[in-house]
Amino acid sequence: MLFNDPALSALKQQFVKEKIKKEGVVKGTDRGFGFLEADRESYFISPDDMRNIMHGDRIQAYIESDDQGRQRAKPIKLVDNFLKRFIARTIISQGKLSVLPDHPNIHIRITAKDLRQDQSVPLTSSDWVVCNLTAHALKNGRFEAEIIERICAKDDPQTPWIVSLRRYDLPLCEPADREFKFLESNLPRIDLTQIPFVTIDSAHTEDMDDALYIEKTEQGFKLKVAIADPTGYIDEQSDLDAYAAQRGFSIYLPGKDIPMLPRILSQDLCSLRENQPRPALVGSFFVSNDGTIDFSQSHFELATIKSHGKLIYNEVSDYLEHKENSAFTPSPEVEKVLLDLVDFTRARDKYRATYAATFRNKPDYDFILNAEGALDHIEVNHRRIANQIVEESMITANVCAGQLLAEKLNCGIFNTHAGFDKKKIAELKDLLESEHCPYKEEDLDTIAGYNRIRRFALSSDNNYMDSRIRKLQEYSQITIAPAPHFALGVENYATWTSPIRKYGDMINHRLLKSIAVGTTHPKLPDDNTLFMMNTARRTNRMAERDVRDWLYVDYLEPEIDKRTIFQGEVFDISRGGMRVTLDDNGAMIFIPFSFMSPDKDSLTLDGEHGIALKGTETVLKLGDPIKVKIVAVDKENRSVTGAPAESIGGVLLPDPYAKKDLPRRPSFRQNSNRRNDDSGRNRRLDHHKDHRFSKR
Repeated sequence: MLFNDPALSALKQQFVKEKIKKEGVVKGTDRGFGFLEADRESYFISPDDMRNIMHGDRIQAYIESDDQGRQRAKPIKLVDNFLKRFIARTIISQGKLSVLPDHPNIHIRITAKDLRQDQSVPLTSSDWVVCNLTAHALKNGRFEAEIIERICAKDDPQTPWIVSLRRYDLPLCEPADREFKFLESNLPRIDLTQIPFVTIDSAHTEDMDDALYIEKTEQGFKLKVAIADPTGYIDEQSDLDAYAAQRGFSIYLPGKDIPMLPRILSQDLCSLRENQPRPALVGSFFVSNDGTIDFSQSHFELATIKSHGKLIYNEVSDYLEHKENSAFTPSPEVEKVLLDLVDFTRARDKYRATYAATFRNKPDYDFILNAEGALDHIEVNHRRIANQIVEESMITANVCAGQLLAEKLNCGIFNTHAGFDKKKIAELKDLLESEHCPYKEEDLDTIAGYNRIRRFALSSDNNYMDSRIRKLQEYSQITIAPAPHFALGVENYATWTSPIRKYGDMINHRLLKSIAVGTTHPKLPDDNTLFMMNTARRTNRMAERDVRDWLYVDYLEPEIDKRTIFQGEVFDISRGGMRVTLDDNGAMIFIPFSFMSPDKDSLTLDGEHGIALKGTETVLKLGDPIKVKIVAVDKENRSVTGAPAESIGGVLLPDPYAKKDLPRRPSFRQNSNRRNDDSGRNRRLDHHKDHRFSKR
């Protein structure tokens, strides 16, 4: 028969041999088809073939061409599936259970089995659940999943918080309270209860972990920073220590916090409450009048201290800024401390602005919830003098700790930042030349060269250059070995000022104690623990971002009909549109290109350089102010779509309200649109969260 013809078999083998095979990552769309991204090329995948694969899958595929030379990818092998552990919504139809992954680019219903250990609460349609993918269509012929956890019902008011936490496998509550005994009564501690230390925090803060005192001399400032001492209660070999290592950090979400330690420790026994004696690790530092730190005079000691005042950021700022409505009146001893702290802060700020670089003064946004747990309003808190006092004090303390740990032990938990991304130096040089920023190529990988460039951007008020620089930087990392922190302009930076909230700070406490009083050298984390700490820092931020996105959708929806005009700043530009941060509330909205220009000839978006062009003229760029309106919200995908309120470069604006195809996903049961994925924000170094001391 023809099918067994040897010549035909040989021809088939030759045909297969000549086929081009590519390995790459699948990119899904909201129209059923997809693309294989491989070797910087994009190959079309038909809707039929997309039924057997998912967005994010790494696959092997044959590249085929039709009669007209158009290429497409034909999936042949699964290399690595994108979905593993995932969040989904349940669908129960005619007694059959399936799940729909909660992902903007995945719209496939997956047959599921309920394998929860606790099935006391039966599943109902639209429940939020945690699943594992157990079978993949390209490998096993069909998609299958197992449900391992029910998170909540669809109408649970806590959904934004608990779904976001479980998405990243984060805990929903703090460790349980129990009785704790102080374990270090045998260690020598100096009595500093008569020194008027003060805490400066938000009004609602309960976990107060730092207190400040300062004396001004003719030569400069003697700063004392007292930090709460949870390691006096937590044995290094205890289960609680291992649990804190696993968590890495306290979690701060809008309207909700989840302490790393039991609340009886973080908010009571270790909290530096007013007029309550507390064990503390105290660092003493000398800063000259010009802001220079004299490392030779730095030392640490164990002490008992007592806060002489629980001060509030805004009240302190009102007083120091001589606001007429200030109701805060400090005692004479506290007033002297505050005034000396102001002088110290100005000296350090001037020093860092001269030799390192400071940061743009961006506000914090506090989410105020109502009794039902919904977002009531957003308070904008700008960086005022009281915030600067705490910031400069903490930076000074952490720089000194980093220097001491590097010199004495050559180890610790260091926050590091390697400056510019070595892979993007060519792009960086193009930017510097276009912005007329002087530089020496051999200095680009030095702290001095890095900060000289940043100072140029800040001094020239060049928001565009500052925004581009942020996207050309390396990630910040937590390391065991000493290494520079370019963004702070220092050789070593080791945080120890938040041991209630950060496990790495607990480790540094133990190391500093070993130097101060000769305690046993504590263990350092292994690579796995260090990986968990770096991962926890990233996932905590992602969970916070997800909750904010969820709350912003409901908060901004009423502004659609009002056609409210918001002032914002261009955060990112890509071929498909741009992302804008709103000044009034910090929301990130997406503006599609179709709302910016009636056609592709009138306006061009250059994502590589972060600019919008009208012909050859740059009419908008990163960091520029822009007025925008809210056009639509997508509650399923927690995204907000906007439109410019004014023409960009004189280009005729389309009417966004006349559009019938606004970017949205109509129902979680339907296979439709995609949401604007905001994960790109994590590519830049978030100075405010990493390097500007911020307490909740």
